[in-house]
Amino acid sequence: MSLFKFQRILLIIIILFLIPFSLNSQRLDGETNKKYFEYLEKYFQNKRIPSISAGVFKDGNIQWLDSKGMIDLETLTPAKPSALYRIASITKAITAVAVIQLYERRIIDLDADITSYVTYFPKKKWKISVRQLLNHSSGIRSYKNEDEFNSKMFYSSLKDAVMTFAKDDLMFEPGTNYNYTSLGYSLLAALIENVTRMSFEDYLIENIFKPAGMKNTRVDKQREIILERVKGYEKSPDRKFVNAPLTDLSIKIAGGGLISNCEDILLFTKALLEEKLISNESLKLMTSPTILKNGKRYDYGLGFSLSSANDSIIYFGHYGRGTGFTTGFLVEPLTKTAVVFLINVRDRNLQDPARDLILISKGYDIKEPLKTLSDYLFDKYNKGGIDSSISALFQLLSNDLKTEYNLSEQEYAYFGQELTDLRYTSDAIRFLRMLNRTFPNSFTILKTLAIAYYRDGNNGLALRYFREAQLLKSDDKYVNRMINILSGK
Repeated sequence: MSLFKFQRILLIIIILFLIPFSLNSQRLDGETNKKYFEYLEKYFQNKRIPSISAGVFKDGNIQWLDSKGMIDLETLTPAKPSALYRIASITKAITAVAVIQLYERRIIDLDADITSYVTYFPKKKWKISVRQLLNHSSGIRSYKNEDEFNSKMFYSSLKDAVMTFAKDDLMFEPGTNYNYTSLGYSLLAALIENVTRMSFEDYLIENIFKPAGMKNTRVDKQREIILERVKGYEKSPDRKFVNAPLTDLSIKIAGGGLISNCEDILLFTKALLEEKLISNESLKLMTSPTILKNGKRYDYGLGFSLSSANDSIIYFGHYGRGTGFTTGFLVEPLTKTAVVFLINVRDRNLQDPARDLILISKGYDIKEPLKTLSDYLFDKYNKGGIDSSISALFQLLSNDLKTEYNLSEQEYAYFGQELTDLRYTSDAIRFLRMLNRTFPNSFTILKTLAIAYYRDGNNGLALRYFREAQLLKSDDKYVNRMINILSGK
């Protein structure tokens, strides 16, 4: 037999051998994608959210993208993967990679004082390093209140944004504690501008977005017309959608001021894994936990959240909760798998769809996303009042449907708190007293009941239940302050 004929026969054998594996791989991919679709549909239904967009990157490609719901409830605009969501604190990971690029090029020193790069920032009692800004151990404060979080002020420059906190004292000596802050990332953006002589936005475009192929990511400028920009929402106390407050993100562009879609975030992770943005050595540096001067470990690196030491999944990524939005992306480096979700509402009980999608990608069966108890109870309340809600709760607890809901003590208390916020205090008190008989040693329920009595004008019973709550948790600042007020101290 000639060598040529032998090679042809060998090639045919190899092809015939590989065909079943290829077909099996396609079948498995098809089954997994079906599970992604089914999960997203169930998540959308159970969580009662306006919309969700999600995606999965695996085996070197984006394997799945999908969206459910409405990105604008007033115009009934359907969600689609190309729509641009506020990515909130996912922005920090992008900013951090930009900083590390400058470190790789030896333009900056991670342990240098930030004032050597941002000269208009005043020196403090202690030195603040670039590294400490990246890992939130700088001592720079967080937002003062919800109004600052939802700031409507337009800052025309990063310097103006930085000066909103520049004169404030540090909360602690840098490196001795951890305080998550978006404001500190504004200093990092200022660093980038000062050492590169480029605007922060232009630097990202040229050094992050273009190399990664991210064609849709941009700064969320409130005054500009941006096609396919998603509207953000919140839930009112009676669990109805309301428009999120109008905000201007110029106070925190580098910490939470970008808009993007799932495809672009997955392209960002792809570029990271393929060393198109930074080296693997630098990525390992960024995904190492923070160790404070006292030896305490925090599961946060340089711009990335990290899995805990005993977690069943080893990952890095970031989550975000911005005005009207909840977001997250995770990367499992061992399998080079990445997932992302973007939701246009800020609400509780949203759980962790990123982690669920990672588990589905690994072939695990997962539990259905839990429904929110207050959604169910307010459905009943709006039809038949508090009697209907209480009856529905007992009926729920007596059948198999209870496994579909988040039935934590905190979630029980939320319904009472929301009734109080709506000024239905007598109904709130009745519901919370019923809970107190069922969970007599619940700090959360006692505290919520005390607040309801206080709002109802019954200071005596409010003081009684605040004191009972204090016996269970003596260091709660709100409870202690209310006891002092009500007892005349």
